[in-house]
Amino acid sequence: MAAVQTEYSPFVLDIESASDTDLLATCRELGVTVVCYAPLGRGLLTTTFSSGEYGTDKGDMRPAHLPRFMEENRAANMKLVNQFKELAEKKGCTTAQLSLAWLLKQGEDIIPIPGTKTIKYLEENWGALEVHLTDAEELEIRKFVESAEIAGGRAPDSVTVLIDTKEES
Repeated sequence: MAAVQTEYSPFVLDIESASDTDLLATCRELGVTVVCYAPLGRGLLTTTFSSGEYGTDKGDMRPAHLPRFMEENRAANMKLVNQFKELAEKKGCTTAQLSLAWLLKQGEDIIPIPGTKTIKYLEENWGALEVHLTDAEELEIRKFVESAEIAGGRAPDSVTVLIDTKEES
């Protein structure tokens, strides 16, 4: 096996946890690359979300189906994203670029695969390669994200129940 694809972003650190799957350590022990889907938190760490513009596209299903994007969780999550945005502004980049740069800083065996709808966002994401984080900046971001409490789950309860049930069997 050459690669494992899993969700990994500054706000989804499950693969790092020994109490969860310890997937990152296992992959590293076996020399397996980690391909990170949803590295921008399904859009949570994008300019669109941090500016409050998400969910305006009629085709955007997130506000209706993903708890983190639902109206009742918006204020709490905007607060967290705005804190992340402050870190990005200090670094002179966007929240998406900071998120991708942070993931890239986690190791050469980490490959984020952000989705994008437009060339503009592709170029923004590509710009993350020019964002170089120092070890101190990486630690600052890590401390922030490890203490962050995001409102709402990553997936609808109906999906979470299926995942939890599968893990118990």
